[in-house]
Amino acid sequence: MQKVIKQIPNLITSANLLCGCLACVFAGLNQFEAAFWTVLLGITFDLFDGMIARVLNVTSDLGLQLDSLADVITSGFTPGIVVYQLFIRSGVLVTDFKLNFFSETIVFSIAPLALIAFLLPVGAAFRLAKFNLLKTKSLDFFGLPTPANALFFCSLPLMIAHPSFSFIASFFKSAYFLIFLILLSVFMMNSSWRLFSLKTNFKLGIKAFIFPLILFLISVLIIYLYQGAGFPLIILIYLILSATRNWVLFQA
Repeated sequence: MQKVIKQIPNLITSANLLCGCLACVFAGLNQFEAAFWTVLLGITFDLFDGMIARVLNVTSDLGLQLDSLADVITSGFTPGIVVYQLFIRSGVLVTDFKLNFFSETIVFSIAPLALIAFLLPVGAAFRLAKFNLLKTKSLDFFGLPTPANALFFCSLPLMIAHPSFSFIASFFKSAYFLIFLILLSVFMMNSSWRLFSLKTNFKLGIKAFIFPLILFLISVLIIYLYQGAGFPLIILIYLILSATRNWVLFQA
């Protein structure tokens, strides 16, 4: 029975990985809404696997590594595919290549500029690897968490398609702006910028608790108004609130 209980967190992590695989399929088929909600489901599994492992007292090095491998797919590779497809929609050049292999000629089409999108899984992998090497864990994040980054990019197509955001849709349809966002996100994921998590450190006082509460309330309103299309706005507000919290708690 103990062996079965020990595998429960790993099964939840595996569900996260499965969601990531399905989301990659949806993104490759331009089914962006399905890809986004599948990623969100995977991230939900990711939130609970570690929590359940601690409750059951069955944390393990295997679970830690499996968790990161699942995150590379769900929160790294999936947004890479989504953004690659956004590059295609922006009108970047798609080139046909021929490869002669013995007596066979293999023809494939690819958009060279759009390959920049796969800096996202590379940046996510570096962040997750560095996290696994940390000797001491903090309640705060240092650098943008890969799930938050994934939610931002996977929800961009929904924002572009939503009529309420038509005034900024042209920016996200620009290949140059996408490149800027990719480079910025890779930098932020691997930076030392302090961002709060939902695991509030009550030792910092009521001021520390108020910022996650504000984010939660605003997020509920945004999701009610815009559904998945509002997630880029939620991530932006999260960054602003984290910067404000840092100034209030550590600078003032």
